[in-house]
Amino acid sequence: MRGNAIWKDSATSSLILIGTVHGDPRGQARAGKLLYHLRPELVTVEISPFSLGYRLKHGGRWQRQLAAALAELPVGAERHLAIQRLAAQVALPFEVRAARDHSRRLNVPWRPLDLGFLSRRHLPRYATELLTPANLRSLLATADGELTDFVAGEFRRARQAWVGAPRRRILLCVPETVRRERFLARRLRGLASRHRRVVHLGGWEHLVAWEDSSGLWSDLADLKPRRVLLDEADRLPDLKVQSSRFKVQG
Repeated sequence: MRGNAIWKDSATSSLILIGTVHGDPRGQARAGKLLYHLRPELVTVEISPFSLGYRLKHGGRWQRQLAAALAELPVGAERHLAIQRLAAQVALPFEVRAARDHSRRLNVPWRPLDLGFLSRRHLPRYATELLTPANLRSLLATADGELTDFVAGEFRRARQAWVGAPRRRILLCVPETVRRERFLARRLRGLASRHRRVVHLGGWEHLVAWEDSSGLWSDLADLKPRRVLLDEADRLPDLKVQSSRFKVQG
């Protein structure tokens, strides 16, 4: 495996942090593989209980609104990079779907873990601002590309950031981010003290040793957690081959 200590030391790790790229089209399958490989006693996901409940309640309406807005755009607009990313943003996050499916298969509990103040501020605006035909038209004017290429580029950025100690990007260096990461660190620390192994699924940028400010990774450093990027799952066997093992253990 590619130089990540998790593959040789995971047997002794009580806390494992998986860095994701939100909206990864292969994310659910990748997360499923990693969770099966790591055998957690508890899975946590970077989403607040408020956000999860709000998305479950309004997700169907968002999908209908997105379809109606796309119907007013040129044929093929749904393949534009920005619109694919928007579609992923309003869908139930793959991290939730993967944790939920793993829980159902192997009877492993999972829980949402984040503060909800940002979700309370932004989610109600999806229907009135994000999913309007006018907003989708404006997205068509942005740079296009393949979503898989965008996600691969983000994983490359993550590896570079994990090797060095970069400065935070301006958008991340805000009090809300610090507040969220301190909350996550406290909760993960407590959970790791009560469970044999906790695996957390969350955005990779929270797992960087930033030069100019502490973050989740720095706050948990004394616990010596392991971290792995989600695309490392591509090196694992396909879960379909192991379906009978799921049946035996589920």
